[in-house]
Amino acid sequence: MSLKKFPIKNAVVLSILEDFRYTYRELYQPENTNNCLFPEMKGMADHYTGEDEMWRIIDMGEEHDGAASNSVCYAIKPDHYNGTHPEEYSKTWINLNTSLTEELGVQHSALSTLYPPQGFIGWHNNANASAYNIIFTWSEHGEGWFKYVDPKTQEVITIQDEKGWNLKAGHFGTYGSGDVVYHSAKTDCYRMTLSYVLGHDEDYWKDCIDFITS
Repeated sequence: MSLKKFPIKNAVVLSILEDFRYTYRELYQPENTNNCLFPEMKGMADHYTGEDEMWRIIDMGEEHDGAASNSVCYAIKPDHYNGTHPEEYSKTWINLNTSLTEELGVQHSALSTLYPPQGFIGWHNNANASAYNIIFTWSEHGEGWFKYVDPKTQEVITIQDEKGWNLKAGHFGTYGSGDVVYHSAKTDCYRMTLSYVLGHDEDYWKDCIDFITS
């Protein structure tokens, strides 16, 4: 199954997402207080999201464990915060995440991260965490993208960010499923991603998308 882009029309969901944007772009600046993943890779976005790296990861086959091993981004979750108000920061994130998960009826936050300009996540496939998913992305100016290899056609698809909040949804399969989705992302402006996994119930996943897009 390919990933697809969907409109976010639910006013309550949009309001909660805007609370995330305000919190992590205006109230807090995670780029100043939170752990940067792989800071030694700054300036290497084009390499780790490029075609040569894509084929290197694909050619690894099942030796690739599924997780991304190359990125430059700031984890938003409280266990990555190094600022002066950890209790306040933790409570704020928990309240925001709870608001969104309860509104959507989902449970597990797989990813909550901020990409700086020239931030990226390198090619990987999440075969270690197979599930249906919904991926919310906020882009400051729309100067970013998400690329994936369609598991059926092997075509490299680019989903361009748009300014503001975007939604992608799909299924990351495990090895042998015929639905392994290699993907990467890169941005030239601030970009925030909130990703949630919904297990393996396709009807539940479709209902969640219908709720967000209505």
